[in-house]
Parts: sequence; structure tokens; C-alpha cells
Amino acid sequence: MASGFELSVRDDQRAFFEENGYLALDAITTPDEVAWLREIYEPLVEDARALKLRFETTRSDGTPGIISQIFSPELMRPELLQTTYLANARRLAGALLGVGDEDVRYGGLMLIHKPAGAGRDTPWHQDEAYWDFPSERRSHSLSVWMPLDDVTVDSGCMQFLPGSHRNDVLPHRQPVADGPEPLVLDPPVDTSGAVACPLRAGGATTHYCRTLHFAGANTSERPRRALTVIFHGPAELRDVPLERPWLRKA
Repeated sequence: MASGFELSVRDDQRAFFEENGYLALDAITTPDEVAWLREIYEPLVEDARALKLRFETTRSDGTPGIISQIFSPELMRPELLQTTYLANARRLAGALLGVGDEDVRYGGLMLIHKPAGAGRDTPWHQDEAYWDFPSERRSHSLSVWMPLDDVTVDSGCMQFLPGSHRNDVLPHRQPVADGPEPLVLDPPVDTSGAVACPLRAGGATTHYCRTLHFAGANTSERPRRALTVIFHGPAELRDVPLERPWLRKA
């Protein structure tokens, strides 16, 4: 559902991203596209053919918590690749990574669903910690996250630790030996300076691949439906290879 809305990135937004490692935008697509995405979202989440991970846990208040992640939904709905959201996310990636269009590489689309009143938290982490790339690769990448519902702290909006993108990949661990569970930082870091980013539906946050970020549980009365896409710029070679023992399978 591509439209005539082309995102432009201001110099002050580039400077903010470079300084803090994240950026929030009021709008990255149109209301019409948000409405269309809402129509196709739940069927994709429930589709038996979907490449899906479902994380279940008991939340701190004793209630159950769930996250469903749908990978490569464009395999079932190819028109997702023609959205204004994706076109503007690519444009944003080029501007913030400081590379030309020809050097922006698509890294994958994902749906992330936290049901009303029962969405669990997404622990503090860095995206690059999840990527099983060669150990000598240092990524130059970002993610663009867009909610289809207004998001607040209570419904699980994104939260970032400003300046944390200047760190290398920090140690993470898998908290359980068997079964799917999101990675956690090991040891934890001081996140008292975190900034929450409430958004209207169709807004977006973007963050660098080594920016520490978190999203809380959805305790609200509405679902938290979101899409996220990764774009890669040209990677660098590391002086010292990065091992990721937390990605090894038991």
C-alpha cells in the first residue's frame, strides 16, 4: 500500500540518533496503511504456516505473560514489501547510517504481538547479540519499530538507554536451558537513565544494533501489535572476533 508519503530526515534528528542511539518519529506511514495492517495482522499471527516463536512466562505479579513473534510475514503476504512503512524505514536507515540507497540491505521483517492484559516484558538486550553472523563481523545496522496501536509504558512501549550504542556487544545469556526464552544481559547493567517512548499508532522508533532497549509487559486493555524491520549498512571487520556463547545450543 505504498503512498505519496515520503519521510524526510532532518539534521537535528540525525544528530540526536548519533548522540543517543535511538530516535522516535511521530509518523512513518499513513492512517490508511495502519488500518490495512490491522486487518491482516491477526490472521498472520494465527496462521499455522507462520514462522513463529511464542514466549510464555509468569510475570512479576503472578499472571501469565506471552509474546508471539512472526518471522518473514511477507512469505504469506508479499504486499508487505510494498508498504509505505517499509519504504520509509529504508529511507530512514540510509539517512541515519550515513550510507547510500545502494548500500542499505534488507535484514528481515517481523510482527511482535503482546495480547491485551497478558503481554510479557521483553528483557533488556542488544539486537546484535541475537545475530549469528561470523565472529569477525561488526554490524552497522538499525531496527525500525512501528506500533499499530497507541502505546504507553503500561502497554509496553519501547524504552532505550541513551548512549549505550557506543558499547560493544555486552555479555548475554539464555535464562533457561531448554525451550524458547528471550536473552537477558549477564550481568545486568544500570538502566536507571532509561527513556520511554510512548507513540501513536503509525509512529516509529528506530535504534542502533548495539543500543540497549526494553519493552515492558502489556497490562493495558488493548493489544500491543507492532512490526519491526532491520536494515544493514556495510559491516566492518573486528580487531578481535566476537564470540556469542549464549547462542550455542545445549
